[in-house]
Amino acid sequence: MKKTRKLAGIMVAAVLAAGLSGCGSGQTAATQAQTEAAKTTEAPKAGEPAKEETAKEGPASEAETEAQKAELPEHYKMAAVKASDEPIEIKFCYYSNNPFWDLIKAGLNDVTNYLASYNCTVTPVDMGSEADGKTIADYIETLELDDPAGIVCPPMADGTEAYIDRAVSDGVTVATYLSESTNQTDTRICFVGSDAVAGGATAAQMTADYTGGKGTVGVITGYLTMNQHEERRKGFNDKLAELAPDLTLLEPVEAHDSATETYDAAVDLITAYPDLKVIYCTAGGPYGAAQAVKDQGKTGEIGVVCFDWVPDNLQYVATGEIIGAVSQDPENMAWMSVMSVFNYTVTGEKPESTHLLTDSDLVTPDTLAEKVPDFKAQ
Repeated sequence: MKKTRKLAGIMVAAVLAAGLSGCGSGQTAATQAQTEAAKTTEAPKAGEPAKEETAKEGPASEAETEAQKAELPEHYKMAAVKASDEPIEIKFCYYSNNPFWDLIKAGLNDVTNYLASYNCTVTPVDMGSEADGKTIADYIETLELDDPAGIVCPPMADGTEAYIDRAVSDGVTVATYLSESTNQTDTRICFVGSDAVAGGATAAQMTADYTGGKGTVGVITGYLTMNQHEERRKGFNDKLAELAPDLTLLEPVEAHDSATETYDAAVDLITAYPDLKVIYCTAGGPYGAAQAVKDQGKTGEIGVVCFDWVPDNLQYVATGEIIGAVSQDPENMAWMSVMSVFNYTVTGEKPESTHLLTDSDLVTPDTLAEKVPDFKAQ
């Protein structure tokens, strides 16, 4: 990569040298033209004020013209500052192991269409279903070879910070979203995501209210190595200990963001613990737990508390198996992370904060119609 940049620098220097030699011959013609213009310009008569000439603006570039036509879509707050003078590319990484990523891709599609008018291409990179540190590290290393203006990614595990730091040191701007290493420094320009600890506390409040402080609570997480999932679990545990100290809180079960694994884990919990009152899901696939509650005939007796307003989850909010779902605005995660990289690339100015938080809210069976009016139950 360094050789490529060095060669590019030599080529730019050669072009500049050629341009400067051309400018030398052009200056004489320009001077003559100015002299002729001065001769034909009438001097103001005595007692009359001199006429002010208005500078004529040159024609706007094609990129600037297209950018002027682009409108900021509803729901998004961060706008592009200006069009890029040169075409640039931003790589956007995501996984595809549960419906949450469909909402990420919806935001990605919106920002891709918007920035097309600003001389920027956003390239989607599907990293598959294995959401671990090695996967993201391998992709960062590979994508860096393309020398993009920026990379946007969800690192999620400790150890990934070394690969991000290396990409930044090689001249690639990086923004992270959803979750990142606890050791991540400010080499990346920003992190975009929800407050996972606060989300866990919200889930704990819902659990305490539903159980009345009695019974057993099961926990199904995605990955014990994924920081966002662990922060949600910690926020939940700490708040629940404060609100309902008499509740029995079980050790977490990993389900790897899989609805099928979540279903199986939920069935095991329901079978093993007769006094089970709530299943708390920190990660993807909670509708698997909701289906298990329904299949076991426990609707109204056992409630699922989870994250994300994806249609698969909202379906079970409507029928009562999911008693509370916390949102994290994934569309804006995609939008704000890409926009932060773009604006930094064209202006050199970093975002106002290194941590940009997305909005979070709670939906219940009683508030579904109000908070998600467009949702139609199957």
